[in-house]
Amino acid sequence: MEKVFVHPECPFSENTFNLLTEFYENPSSDFYMAHKRDFLKYVEEPLKYIFSQVEELLPNFIKKYINIKWEQLGSIVETKGLQSIAYSLSFSCEDINYGENAYLMLRFDNQDLTFGFCTEFNDIEWIRDNYESNYINNPLAIDSLKRYNLPNQYHCYLTKQIIRSTSPVHEYRLITIKSAKCIYELLISIISLVGELTLEFENYKITNIQVARSLEAEEVLGCSAQQLIHIITQTFKKVFPLFFLCSNLEDKDSPLITQYFSIYEKEFNREYDIKEISEITGFQTSEINGWIRTIHRKKQAILQGPPGTGKTFLAQKLAQYLIGGGDGFSDIIQFHPAYTYEDFIQGIRPQSQDGELTYPIVPGRFLEFCEKAEACEDTCILIIDEINRANLSQVFGELMYLLDDRDRTVKLASGEEFRIPTNVRIIGTMNTADRSIALVDNALRRRFAFIPVYPNYEVLRQYHHREKTGFPVDKLTSILEEVNRAINNKHYELGISFFLTKTLAEDIQDIWEMEIEPYLEEYFFDSLEKMDEFLWDNIKNKLGY
Repeated sequence: MEKVFVHPECPFSENTFNLLTEFYENPSSDFYMAHKRDFLKYVEEPLKYIFSQVEELLPNFIKKYINIKWEQLGSIVETKGLQSIAYSLSFSCEDINYGENAYLMLRFDNQDLTFGFCTEFNDIEWIRDNYESNYINNPLAIDSLKRYNLPNQYHCYLTKQIIRSTSPVHEYRLITIKSAKCIYELLISIISLVGELTLEFENYKITNIQVARSLEAEEVLGCSAQQLIHIITQTFKKVFPLFFLCSNLEDKDSPLITQYFSIYEKEFNREYDIKEISEITGFQTSEINGWIRTIHRKKQAILQGPPGTGKTFLAQKLAQYLIGGGDGFSDIIQFHPAYTYEDFIQGIRPQSQDGELTYPIVPGRFLEFCEKAEACEDTCILIIDEINRANLSQVFGELMYLLDDRDRTVKLASGEEFRIPTNVRIIGTMNTADRSIALVDNALRRRFAFIPVYPNYEVLRQYHHREKTGFPVDKLTSILEEVNRAINNKHYELGISFFLTKTLAEDIQDIWEMEIEPYLEEYFFDSLEKMDEFLWDNIKNKLGY
């Protein structure tokens, strides 16, 4: 048979789903054989191409313990009372003694592209016993399982076989597990279900567990090959720990468990606790929780306050928390007066090609960010530092229309349809002492939530106590409070970041004379006598120097 070419940018097409529709209207081997070449071109070879690319992207640790298994394509199977094509390409695990069969699969269920974890066995209680003997007393394993976030929009099905005592007939039922955030919660739900079924039925067996994600035809056609490959790869990574839960490991200290859990943070972002963010930034957990809720609700927020209050540092820590436990990422850019729409969205950039000058339309930083975020399942954060230093109406352009609704699209100058992915969040920082704040018009203000960040003296105290600098930090905070009372304008208050250094005792004079005094001179330019008490000669006496 001639080799079929699979387009790397668009592996599936409307022909794929039209063919599957026809098959489900006439689910027979005769139909398959009559259209075998079309099945090969539009279904089988694209599946193989996607699967082979996914295999390349999986970490070596996973590839070490799995073998790719090419099922016989085109066979017809009965699933949930419906006939479907068993295009079940799967990774089956080796070197681990399984009770029955466990695999990572990619297949068409009716017209849905389904991928994830599946296992088949004779008794679900075997998983419960394995958990209790190998995991329940292993804090490292339990803690890691709690951090394994499950894929977005996943489903978990259990197939229950009931053997009635009054009849030898076997009855099959499909049970849907309620959504759980992480694998640990899912495991506990399954174990709890076993107890409930034991009370309800005299004889039963759980014969199958499936934890997977499904994409409908419209979603598949809306993805490029690279996006599909990334989504499937990330899903496989997230559900792979289920292999260990279904494995018959000899003891809880198995090197397989320890090794895999130790590389978790290399595959997914480290997950931070709110308390940890609170300790790092010095802000109360209640405040941080409120900011997190606001960012998720509004989708974009601006941290505003006077200079030196740690707005950029706080934005980075909030970003770390928001992407924690997932496959998203954060990026940071800084606006300036020369920043343009062409830099941010897209524009014509002269380029030399084969000795000739061309003028292609090139995507800007935000389009590049969104293209990368589109391939991620979880939250992605763009930090725009000094957001008010650019002409925002000009830089954002039609993007302002999209900020209100992530489902909207606009046609860009290139003719490309563009939307902001639903998993994108924007965090800006704004220096309220910068007079360019006037450039933030009301149209843009309405689309952002504004989070005020003012000098937090407790952060300064905690830093010097934690680092054991020996600096008289209480005297310093009293001086800063006096300075800010004299300024009497919250947008121009003196921040604390000037003094967050381990060598402050040696540097304080230079910092005060070269950074603080020039700032105060500018603010008190029309009444310089007000700052006389804040000159270094007076400050050093208050510090006891």
